Amino acid sequence: MEDKEIQYFTDGMKLVSNEFYFDAIHKFNMLIEEFPISDLAIDSLYNIGLCYFKMKQFEMAIETFQQVLAMYPEATISNLSNENIFGKTAAKCLYSILLSHLLMGHSKEALEISSQLTQFSEDTYIIVDDERITYAELADIVLKNFNP
Repeated sequence: MEDKEIQYFTDGMKLVSNEFYFDAIHKFNMLIEEFPISDLAIDSLYNIGLCYFKMKQFEMAIETFQQVLAMYPEATISNLSNENIFGKTAAKCLYSILLSHLLMGHSKEALEISSQLTQFSEDTYIIVDDERITYAELADIVLKNFNP
């Protein structure tokens, strides 16, 4: 990885943490344009979807997450963002799509996405309170506790 690429990503993540989502999208797009085959380009595209999600532009978020799935079906989650998330990027995208559907009131679509998450094994998970939780387990928890 090049320093400039890491700097773009780090700057984008700082903008996200400060809730400057439009600026973060711009920074992530700069990385994607200059380093299109980078692992960070994959994470940047995911983070663009996350920015749309946080701005409650759920249809744009879903479209972006689906773009990640189509372009990078075998991608793995980068650890550069220092999150406790490990495994396949596709699981993270599907879970984000599920949440977007729920927040738009599309429970049928959310259930369909939930069934797709079962294909990801124990090597794709997040760590919460020192415990590994798969994305399928997360989906079950959210679907069980979601109240529109």
